[in-house]
Amino acid sequence: MPRDRDEIGLGSVVLAHEGPDEGWWEAEVIGINGTVHSLRWRDYPTQATILRRADELALLPPGKA
Repeated sequence: MPRDRDEIGLGSVVLAHEGPDEGWWEAEVIGINGTVHSLRWRDYPTQATILRRADELALLPPGKA
């Protein structure tokens, strides 16, 4: 589990927002292209891949993944 954004890598579980009126949800990093991360919603793996910049991601508290 990453402890800061610099440690986010493939397979990391992070929090990502679904939209401005939605909450934050757990997502798994499935790809990285520069500063853009490809994510898959942890609880909804069949939904389309989402893209977020590292500064748009939040880290889970230790021991939560």
